[in-house]
Amino acid sequence: MGLAGALLVFIGLWQSLEWLLAGRHRDTLRLIPMGIVSLVLGVLIVTFTGGHVVLWLALLVTLFSLVTLLRSRKRSRVRGWVIVVFVVCDVLIVA
Repeated sequence: MGLAGALLVFIGLWQSLEWLLAGRHRDTLRLIPMGIVSLVLGVLIVTFTGGHVVLWLALLVTLFSLVTLLRSRKRSRVRGWVIVVFVVCDVLIVA
């Protein structure tokens, strides 16, 4: 659980700040809400707050993020290698 929580915090920060790194456009700005949710869930997991409800919610959010990234990877203006890193981290969190 510790690794999954840490990855959620890392991915949450990165998704929230990707618009600063890659430019401010619609695709990078759409990452911000998901990044904030991932960041909050990661902090809750790392601090052992919320119990099983937070774990299940984090799993659902991660699966949603994974599916969304895979569906939009061809038409998104987010850098390709960034999407690959997000997908790999999502798979690690789910595993």
